[in-house]
Amino acid sequence: MQQIGWIFKHNLKSLTQNKAKLIMIIGLPILSILIYFLSYGAQSGTTTLKIGLVNDDPGVYTSQMVTWMKQDSDSVQSVSKPAGDKKLTGGQLDALVIFEEGSENSIATLDPQHIKVKSMQGDAVNKTVKRTVDASLSNIMTMIQASEKGGQDFATYATTFDQSKLSVTQKTTSNQHDVVLMMSTQILGFLCMMLLYAAGNLGELILQEKEDGTFYRLMSTPLSSKAYLFGNALFALAVVVTEVVICLTVMRFAFGIDPGVSYFALFGVLFVFSIMAVLLSLALGFTATSRKSVSGLQMILFTLTSLLSGALIPVQIMPAFMQKIAEFLPQYWVMNAITTLQQNGDLASISLNIAIILGYALLFFCIASYKFTKNNRVNSFV
Repeated sequence: MQQIGWIFKHNLKSLTQNKAKLIMIIGLPILSILIYFLSYGAQSGTTTLKIGLVNDDPGVYTSQMVTWMKQDSDSVQSVSKPAGDKKLTGGQLDALVIFEEGSENSIATLDPQHIKVKSMQGDAVNKTVKRTVDASLSNIMTMIQASEKGGQDFATYATTFDQSKLSVTQKTTSNQHDVVLMMSTQILGFLCMMLLYAAGNLGELILQEKEDGTFYRLMSTPLSSKAYLFGNALFALAVVVTEVVICLTVMRFAFGIDPGVSYFALFGVLFVFSIMAVLLSLALGFTATSRKSVSGLQMILFTLTSLLSGALIPVQIMPAFMQKIAEFLPQYWVMNAITTLQQNGDLASISLNIAIILGYALLFFCIASYKFTKNNRVNSFV
């Protein structure tokens, strides 16, 4: 135990003297929060579309639709077609709704046509505006049918409808909550990749000390090889867990992010992942033949698996075959555990996730143990 404590203190002293690494350990978790906080922050704001209405076929029904759409939002305005096209091109309008000639009669016959939506901002805006137009059309056609059956004219139904409207203040609380949950999940996914790189320093350290002869000198002392490896692994785990604590603390107290799950539960999931990351680093350190090779291998492996597992981008937007690939990666089960907890799941509901992550940890431990005992290069200096 005294030998392990000496290794731990030795590494801690080396770390505090290396300002660059110290800044990276503290700064990278905060950087991951800033990246996603700024990107998702822009999306979480309420965006009001500016819509222009061009009525080239004035009538009872088209005029009523224009009136209702203008009442629903202050950002909707009536414009002429030339002015609307100019504002659309200049960016003053997000979309243009045009009631062309024939639209009045088509609405009267309950077969709406000649109503066009123009936008220069893509399908998302087009679909949003079309839903708004369809909502007004649905009300119009319901009243037309009622007037035909009930004996009252359309104007009476329209007046009654306007008088019965409730004053509603629309808020996007649920959407904003979903954005916050997604943002916190992606922050933690980015953190998982950073934890892999932080733990990866252990494998590089072992190979570096093999190459420069430091390990030979240490083995000439009463220090045992097992104490050396366990001490380094314990220190690597302490560094990785420190990054987890920094990230969660900054999320909670500096940015006030509510991840939709207990921070203690998040720490538990990430702690298990941290153990796996350290054991993976040991396995790579004993498998590789040089520090440069393990560094290149880690860069490819950590980045690629983080992308494929959904740690950096939501797995839901990936093709189906890539989602199947993601299920074979440990980061996927971390992200899945966080998502399950966000959906009001309890710790029992993520027991499979924890078991799978621990299974990966056991696998990497077995690989590291085998390489440690059987690799000739390791045995030559143990």
